[in-house]
Amino acid sequence: MDRWNTFGNAVYCTEYDEDILQTLKECEAGRETVSFASPLLIYRTATVKLIETVCEQQSYRRATVHLAVYLLDVVMCNHKIAERNLNLVALTCLYLACKIEENEPNVPSPTKLNGFLSNTYTPADFIALEVAILNYFNWHITIPTASTFLDIFSLHCFDQEDYNEMPRDLQTEQTSVKQFTQTIVESSDIILKNTLLHLKFCNIKPSLLAAGCVAAARLNVNNMPTWNDRLARATGYEYSEIHSICLELLFEAHPRPQSAISSSSTPKRSIISDAGYLSELDDTDEDTNLYSSGGQSSSNPGEDSDSTTVSPIADESGGNKRLLDSGSFSDDTGERCAKKRKTITPDQTTN
Repeated sequence: MDRWNTFGNAVYCTEYDEDILQTLKECEAGRETVSFASPLLIYRTATVKLIETVCEQQSYRRATVHLAVYLLDVVMCNHKIAERNLNLVALTCLYLACKIEENEPNVPSPTKLNGFLSNTYTPADFIALEVAILNYFNWHITIPTASTFLDIFSLHCFDQEDYNEMPRDLQTEQTSVKQFTQTIVESSDIILKNTLLHLKFCNIKPSLLAAGCVAAARLNVNNMPTWNDRLARATGYEYSEIHSICLELLFEAHPRPQSAISSSSTPKRSIISDAGYLSELDDTDEDTNLYSSGGQSSSNPGEDSDSTTVSPIADESGGNKRLLDSGSFSDDTGERCAKKRKTITPDQTTN
């Protein structure tokens, strides 16, 4: 777990840690809201798992995964994407996330990423889409995620004072402060990882979500209070602010049911998965087919296309409707208009 903690051994996290946290919270306020308007949301689970699989194989940081998924969600909900190109969009978002979160030697080349998709595309496709996505974000993708905040909050998840205040029993006596800390850190990491598959957590403030993960992890340790004044100071959140999200995380994102939670104090789980936006998280045949051959969907990329390189987003041949958020797409000139989302025209990505 040490590799996930980018702050633990940082010399600047001593006298400046409060300033860093404040700056990150200011940055998260500028995150774009995910609108859940894409008709391709039925494939989101498989697409997120593709990103997770590549990151696991390449030992990328947790922050890389979360930034890539956030970029993917925003791009999906604000552009028309041909179904057959969704995997290309996903790995291009991962490519951009690696440039932000990984050390330079670990950033994959477009050729390497294309290899994960059985060389279905060309390196030029990744570069063209990279520029299109950067233009949409105004070239600002240094965006804090819940993983960023969890790196910081994990440093305060448990200490000797917490240990001294726990009721003394056999389990407590046989468990060290280090072991309790490791349990909470690992549990909060798993909970946060599982939130990626649930749309309902996409628009929660990353700092609030990270605090909720720590609280949910502590709630699953016997004899341990869920929150205290020290954690409130470290995170900037009182327990009253994270109580509902904490319980939601236990139901939706914890890897196993917890008997320690009283059924009388927790809300019943909704029978509608992800507020009706996403089907059950179990893999479906449709999800499997999406990446069964080089990451392709049931549509053959060789069909209905010519030799011209066409942008994977705003593909006019896909037959998909234009997606609306706060307005319509920009005009044919490509200039951004008031309350309009910018679309990418084929001539912008032609080699």
